Amino acid sequence: MPDDPYRTDIVTWSRQQAERLRRHVAGERVNDLDWEHVIEEIEDLGSSEIAAVRSLLGQAMLHALKIARWPESDAVNHWFGEAVNFLGQAQDRYRPSMAQAISVEKSFKLARRAALATPGDDPGQPIPETTSLTVAELMDESADLRALVEAIGRGPA
Repeated sequence: MPDDPYRTDIVTWSRQQAERLRRHVAGERVNDLDWEHVIEEIEDLGSSEIAAVRSLLGQAMLHALKIARWPESDAVNHWFGEAVNFLGQAQDRYRPSMAQAISVEKSFKLARRAALATPGDDPGQPIPETTSLTVAELMDESADLRALVEAIGRGPA
C-alpha cells in the first residue's frame, strides 16, 4: 500500500497503534490493529537495545585501546573521557537478560581491528590481542570505570 503509515511514517503508525492498543485494553473491540508489525516492532526493540549496548561497549574498548597504542598522545585524556563515557552509557542501558547476546570477545576483536587501522603519529605500541574481562565485570555499575578502561588496554592478566 503506497499510503501505509508503517512504511511511510513510522511515528504516525506507532501513535495509531498505541491508541488502538489502549482502546483494546479498555475493553473496546478494535479490529484494525496491525498485529504483524506490532509484534515485529516489539521484537526489534529488544534487538535494538542489545545493539546499542554492543556499540557503546565497542566504542569504550576502541578508545581504551587507542590509549594503550599511543600512551604519549596529546589525545589520551580525551580518549580516556570518551572510554569512560561510552562504558558508563553501556552500563546504564544494560540489562542482565542481554548477557548471552553480548560477546565481549567479539566486541574486543572489532575494537582492536579498528584501533590497528587508526592512523597515528607513530607506529604505536603493541596492544593486547584479547581480554579476559567478562560482561558481568564490564557492566558492573559499582566497578571503577577508570580501572575498567585501564584493564581493557592492559589485556588479560
